[in-house]
Amino acid sequence: MIRDIALAHGDDPALRGRLRPYQLKALEAIASCGTEAAGMHVEVCDQCSDHRMMPNTCCNRSCPHCQGRERAAWVEARMQELLPCGYFHAVLTSPAELRPLTLMCPAVLLAIFMKAASDAIDYLCRKPDYLGAEVGQLAILHTWKRDLGWHPHVHIIVTAGGWDAAQQRWIPARTYGRDKKAFLLPVDVLRAAFQRRMMKLVLRAYRRGDFGKNPGDTHPALVDANALARHLTASMKKTWVIRIEPPFGGPEQLLKYLGAYINRVAISPKRILAHDPQAGTVTYTWTTNAKPNTVQQATLPAVEFLARFAQHILPPRFQRIRFRGLWSTAHRATKLQVVQQALAINRAPLPPPSPPPEPRRDLCATCGLGHYHRMLGPCTRPSQSERRRIIALIRNARRTATPVEATTAA
Repeated sequence: MIRDIALAHGDDPALRGRLRPYQLKALEAIASCGTEAAGMHVEVCDQCSDHRMMPNTCCNRSCPHCQGRERAAWVEARMQELLPCGYFHAVLTSPAELRPLTLMCPAVLLAIFMKAASDAIDYLCRKPDYLGAEVGQLAILHTWKRDLGWHPHVHIIVTAGGWDAAQQRWIPARTYGRDKKAFLLPVDVLRAAFQRRMMKLVLRAYRRGDFGKNPGDTHPALVDANALARHLTASMKKTWVIRIEPPFGGPEQLLKYLGAYINRVAISPKRILAHDPQAGTVTYTWTTNAKPNTVQQATLPAVEFLARFAQHILPPRFQRIRFRGLWSTAHRATKLQVVQQALAINRAPLPPPSPPPEPRRDLCATCGLGHYHRMLGPCTRPSQSERRRIIALIRNARRTATPVEATTAA
């Protein structure tokens, strides 16, 4: 559905004037997904050897239609790195006063936002007053609300305990109350540490020139370092929303939970109810945390819908999934193995990885007995200019087709 919307309205001049070049390029890739513009591959029947040509997917990380297989592979790879312990779920949200800045300078401020959140958790957990050990962190950045608004926040999975390198032992998370509930950090203390770290990193990046030349032309708070410091100080007087949920289950629950969070961009195709190419409108649904059982609907012009969707496409090479502490890349071959061996004592082994689901195979149209399988070989894709030419042909063909023909083509 999102591919069809991008095909129908992705070349609108009003849209192209609102988006950055990398966002337009991602929308172009999404528009080509599953069409000749993404290239073709050969599939063969396993019974009668009948051949057919089928279009490729775009494989763009922002495409909602291409992320199912990548999600399963990513979760399977994390199975080997899990620790047999509970996990906290922390959510740190950017305040409303800083959201316009993150929208104008996403590559700089979103990276600082993620680093400040992980730094604050790591710093406090290492203090003997709270845990006195190094924890494992997995941070995933989201920039959207369910209605597609701009709302940067980071989900951080934290181990319910940490590794004391000096004494070579695992320190479990502390507990409190009659029910012996696990405890990570006080929310107010984490908020204060997060704010201080955020302010320090933003001012350092500004003085280093990371915001580019003449940043004051984009926002008054970026005129000079003093104006930015005043803006940050004023935002800290507001309550920054931070939530720490108690630990949930073990590794199996964690993997199931993470599967719903990775490789998601703004909206799933199933939430789009209708797309009217003639009227140029899109209708989609969402829910709120206050009323999770109440489904709301919104109808927007298709150009506005694509603009809201595209604002959540992150800059090239931006890493929205980051590891820290025991899960950092530098520790996976050393410290992580030591911790895994220490925690494996007197613990049940993890279940073996489940086999990946078999991909859906189309029934052969010639013999009716076999199924089509993709032939092994290199995947060739058209050049950028050729892809744009093919997309333009597909758009013209759809716009000149009758309503019945357009429905059949879609």
